[in-house]
Amino acid sequence: MPKVSILMPVYNAGQYLSQALDSIISQRFRDWELILINDGSTDDSESIIRQHEDERIYYIKNPVNLKLIKTLNKGIDYCGGQYIARMDADDICYADRLGHQVAFMDSHPECLMCGTSATVIDGNGKKTGKIHNLADNDYLQINLMFSPPFIHPSVMIRREVLQQNRYDEAYKHAEDYELWCRIAKQGKIANIGSELLQYRWHESNVSVIHNDAQEELKNKIIKDELSRLDITPTEDELYYHRITFQLYNLGNKQDMSVDLFKEVSAWFAKLVKQNSIKQVYNQPALIAFLWARWIVLCISQKKYTKIMSPAFAKYSPDILTRLVKLILFLRKKQ
Repeated sequence: MPKVSILMPVYNAGQYLSQALDSIISQRFRDWELILINDGSTDDSESIIRQHEDERIYYIKNPVNLKLIKTLNKGIDYCGGQYIARMDADDICYADRLGHQVAFMDSHPECLMCGTSATVIDGNGKKTGKIHNLADNDYLQINLMFSPPFIHPSVMIRREVLQQNRYDEAYKHAEDYELWCRIAKQGKIANIGSELLQYRWHESNVSVIHNDAQEELKNKIIKDELSRLDITPTEDELYYHRITFQLYNLGNKQDMSVDLFKEVSAWFAKLVKQNSIKQVYNQPALIAFLWARWIVLCISQKKYTKIMSPAFAKYSPDILTRLVKLILFLRKKQ
């Protein structure tokens, strides 16, 4: 059996499909199979697929359009590799993507899944930005309480983990976020800092077309994560919880006027207090993480005097060291 099974659903992706397939065939790491499922495409996707002759490509054609979640869950059953790597039909892998992720997973047997950073490209393949998410398990566990810290088509997951944790149809358009939260409760997770994927961001992205439905489901997932701390947020508290992440979009600062410093500080203090009781997250990591988000808020609103005096923070060498590293990371995202 191959080391890696690449799971790629295809639906009317003819415009970009050749580039995606070429990027897989060109991988320097060769021990892979591609489970390619045509989900009822009505364009030229099938003819493009058949032009790419490689014995490692397994082509499956759905008789009808099953939609993404059913297609992904169907594809999992065809995967025979030790690891399952996700890939979308409009994205492009850098040549070392699979090799880097396999090396990481082999050397970190405690890690259940890992993602990568990405170069963002538009519909014409022009670079428009980059996505760098946090890498360490402690911070990723915390990050999941606020926002998904993985790029879905960049992830690699141990096969047995994904077989036991399928995509949930109740979370359509946010199924990946819900899955990451489930997997994270079972073991360690990670990101590789290198940009190993060209992630195509265009008007056909799910996050663009189904933004309202996606945001509603994200709020449900966040509430479920907060319940681990025995917290049920009000609508106002949920807004305070999410505001510092809404100040960034794909790593670029957004213009937004926010004068809720007292409320955000009180909310962060509540998170810190409850975690000291429940011990869900590493406490110094949580305080440093919240402090870094507080700094994002202060800088975005030009309230620089508030940066070093949040009521929820504690001064300790561990927390301050973590804070400096997080600030340096946030600077790299811009």
